[in-house]
Amino acid sequence: MKKEYEVIFLVPRGFMADFAVSLAPAFAGQVPDLAPTPLLDSNLPFEKFVASVDYPIDISLFRALLAKPTLPLAAWALRAKKASPSKLFVFDTDSTFIEEEVIDELADFAGFKDQVASITERAMKGTLDFDTALAERVHLLKGLSVTTLESVLQTKLHLTKGARELVTNAAARGVLTYLVSGGFTFFTRHFAEELSMTGHFANELEIIDGMLTGKTLGPIVNRQRKAKILKELAEKHGIPLEECVAIGDGANDLDMLQISGLGIAFCAKPALSNTATAGIMERDLRLVAELVF
Repeated sequence: MKKEYEVIFLVPRGFMADFAVSLAPAFAGQVPDLAPTPLLDSNLPFEKFVASVDYPIDISLFRALLAKPTLPLAAWALRAKKASPSKLFVFDTDSTFIEEEVIDELADFAGFKDQVASITERAMKGTLDFDTALAERVHLLKGLSVTTLESVLQTKLHLTKGARELVTNAAARGVLTYLVSGGFTFFTRHFAEELSMTGHFANELEIIDGMLTGKTLGPIVNRQRKAKILKELAEKHGIPLEECVAIGDGANDLDMLQISGLGIAFCAKPALSNTATAGIMERDLRLVAELVF
């Protein structure tokens, strides 16, 4: 059966002609007929092009071509031509919805930043089991005062550019928004409440007498758990998975991106970007709206 796709690209102004030709090998040797389309946010320094494709696409070659560092590309998406409107967004938090890795900043206070960052990097690349990596990192935080959590929140963490605008845009369209994070509830709760998001899920740090014990409570929000949470949210709200959008940057986000209607790899590690159906290369979450709405 012939599949029909919609392909969306955002590129710097003036680059589309050369860009389209470079993609021809992935589109059965044809240059896709890319039509200019108005941006939702005219302040973005990009041009948006959309093409309807009803001939075979070599997905692996397509991703390989997009990954070339010389290709001027800000964002892309490949989705069914008649895709249903998106009704639920789930975001990874660390290095996606916010700029930093929270546990790295906590470790900086504890004097273990380099050691924890190394573990984080291996986990993000998918070369270290997430549960093991989390346990190792949290153990290093044993004895840290709970006041440090508030200090890190107030002085070290920053929303990713466009996060606030995207959540506001989504809410205006009736789209539900959740943080589904391998990080910690102390921080996801703050950002979810600050932006009036629908909800949040993350790991709970065990705290006794005002000190971190080096352990977490309850099930770990790992790769499998993130996908399970997405399924449960979709069922709870009566939303088909194909109407859900998942956004993340690391291997821990792979499963939820794969089961969503559109999985967006945000400035992602290869473990994720090599399997995603959409990607954003600029650290600006406003681009999500350009791919979805």
